[in-house]
Amino acid sequence: MPPSKTLGGPARRALAPSRGGREDDLASSRDNDGYDDWMTPKALLKPDDQLELTEVELKEEFTRVLTANNPHAPENIVRYSFKDGCFKQIPHVDQLAVHLQMDSNLLHRDSDEARRQMATESMAELSDKALSQISSAIAEGKEEGEEGAATDGEEQHAEVKKSVTLRPKVVTKPANQFNFSERASQTFNNPYRERGIQTEPPPRANFTSNVNQWEIYDAYMADLAKQEKAKEKKATTKKEDDKKRKMLQIDSTTDDITRVNEAAKIMERMINQNTFDEISQDYKFWDDTSDEYRDQEGSLLPLWRFCYEPAKRLAVTSLSWSKHYYDLFATGHGSYDYLKPTRGLVLCYSLKNPSFPEYVFETESGVMCLNFHKDYPYLLCAGFYDGSVGVFNVLRPGSAQYMCTAKGGKHTEPVWQVRWQQDDIDNNLN
Repeated sequence: MPPSKTLGGPARRALAPSRGGREDDLASSRDNDGYDDWMTPKALLKPDDQLELTEVELKEEFTRVLTANNPHAPENIVRYSFKDGCFKQIPHVDQLAVHLQMDSNLLHRDSDEARRQMATESMAELSDKALSQISSAIAEGKEEGEEGAATDGEEQHAEVKKSVTLRPKVVTKPANQFNFSERASQTFNNPYRERGIQTEPPPRANFTSNVNQWEIYDAYMADLAKQEKAKEKKATTKKEDDKKRKMLQIDSTTDDITRVNEAAKIMERMINQNTFDEISQDYKFWDDTSDEYRDQEGSLLPLWRFCYEPAKRLAVTSLSWSKHYYDLFATGHGSYDYLKPTRGLVLCYSLKNPSFPEYVFETESGVMCLNFHKDYPYLLCAGFYDGSVGVFNVLRPGSAQYMCTAKGGKHTEPVWQVRWQQDDIDNNLN
């Protein structure tokens, strides 16, 4: 602001407005008495850091708009939108800041709660008035006379009783839920009991000996040997555990297969019987009438052809029909090229399923002969090219149940024929 000048007597009269008679008289008296001569002028003090502004800057107006937005409200709230599948910023933020919140006890006159309270209050007033009337009537009756007052009082009392009995039940206010009461209880403490047990001291023994370098060396070497044996045992146990696990896995898979094995066999036989129905009919009922005119001659009718893929390069060395099951026969496969011995196979076929063998047994040497047992149709004896003799159990597919090899020195040449004999005296198979 520009510095202001000191106002003297005449200037002050010019600036100040006239306020009426008395002020003008005082001003004139002061001027006449020389008041301005002895009065000290007022000097305005200006601070050192005051800004010096021009008239235009002083007359400039600054407007300030007050809004109801909360300055502490967050502006970058982000929430996940399930509609768009991404995070989005919330455009509108609540700007309300609550400083004081108090639940009031006022009710609207037309509300249900207000009507109930007014009804209860009016009924209470009526009952109080009726009781006061009864008491006043009884007092007046005593003064006037016992008989007339008694009858009037009884009538009024009966009327008031009727009005009181018709009054509805007063709704009591619920109990204050914040009026808590503390209760404490102490349980019975069990008495302490001490029980002490003393064990027998371990036996002690004194041991003395002389030790030298050789004994220390021998002890260390014995300990090293024990550690190596323990490592070997651990390795063998690990291998055995791995084998057991593999066997368990195989058994579990075989168990799963064996559950449907019988049903699959039956289905396969039904399909083969349907496909080879004509051949089976020819096998049972076909008869060539031309055989009557041929002496010692006849005609052959091809029926089935049995084949197995792994046995294609092997020769059929023997064949044996089962004495009990007339549709079951076994074939032995090997090689007649004696300079090149090969592996062997024992295959059991059934006329009910010519497409695939019922049982397969693999052997290390070529099979040269076969023979089914007469009384035990599931036992099959086989002779091999290396001189071994084995017995297979059809009910347990896999390797041979019994095997007599050439290592014992009993037989080293090829076995060309095997036959089951009668059981011995002890009913042992022979």
